[in-house]
Amino acid sequence: MKEKYFNILKTLNSRGYEAYIVGGFVRDKLLGISTSDIDICTSATPKEILDLFKNNVKVVEDYGAVKLTLDDNILDITTFREEENYENNKPTKINYIKDLKKDLLRRDFTINTFCIDKDSNLLDLLNARNDLENRILKVVGDTEKKLKEDATRMLRSLRFMTVYNFRLDDKLYRYILKNKKKFDTISYVKRKEELEKLFKHDKVKPFLDFIKEHDIEQYLGIKSNNFVETGTITGVWAQLEVSPEYQFSKNEKIEINEIKEIVKQKNINIETVYKYGLYVSIIAGEILGIDKSIINEIHKNLPINNIKDINITYLEIKEMLNVGPKTIKSILKTLEREILSGKIENKREILIEKVKEYL
Repeated sequence: MKEKYFNILKTLNSRGYEAYIVGGFVRDKLLGISTSDIDICTSATPKEILDLFKNNVKVVEDYGAVKLTLDDNILDITTFREEENYENNKPTKINYIKDLKKDLLRRDFTINTFCIDKDSNLLDLLNARNDLENRILKVVGDTEKKLKEDATRMLRSLRFMTVYNFRLDDKLYRYILKNKKKFDTISYVKRKEELEKLFKHDKVKPFLDFIKEHDIEQYLGIKSNNFVETGTITGVWAQLEVSPEYQFSKNEKIEINEIKEIVKQKNINIETVYKYGLYVSIIAGEILGIDKSIINEIHKNLPINNIKDINITYLEIKEMLNVGPKTIKSILKTLEREILSGKIENKREILIEKVKEYL
């Protein structure tokens, strides 16, 4: 781990505050997985943290955390706390405390409670090592209480189960199957956020199989059939039937719809790669079972990448023919099709002769 992260711990320690790297980074390190997602917990309050790190910081008041920018990485520095009065799957009250163990007890799963101090020593105050080694996902404390507080933890548990190939603890498994309707209480924003953390991995199918087998699909608002792993988020969404409640950005919608259009065609040719581009074509190709090397070869041999690459311009055609915009655009589209089909070469002298035919 980079020394600069330990220097943050040392700076906090030098002022009398406890500070540890905690959570996902430590868990992944123990599992032999590389990650740059760093979370630090400390006995210092947000105000006290700000006094120490005055540059490039942003306080998130309702979360009790400071976001620290360090070499383009954003670190969350969170004050030890207790959470109370959960509403809509979120605590409405946070109490800052000075006790690390109490802070760990309010967390979701035991595998997320490991800490590392400034000297790289591993702290396991809740005896989570056994769960990690046996690949068991277990809730910290009372399973029913924790999942009643925040149903998002149910979805997170399925994400961890899938990505890390863990088995759900019996209490956790039984609670989810008994209370699967509670998935419907999770906001669509949080659902999408959690699902996309899973969708970026190429381990989505076991998750989809699980929610189908246990009749959870309807409560999450997603349904799958004949799913193929792509390792891309939009590649997953494009294969799912989803509730209209899920919100996507303009670019996400375009990419998802383009993948669907190609898959519906059941074929990828030069026109496909030209129209949709290499990235989307490769994702659709994975779904269709078309080797990406074939698609790469098509892209490599494209005679043009867009209509602007045609070696005759709009103004030149206008001067030659003295026709209106609609006719010129039609001519350019014809030239585009014929160049792509190999009927003519994209050479200026050939294109000029071709345009003259319209006289």
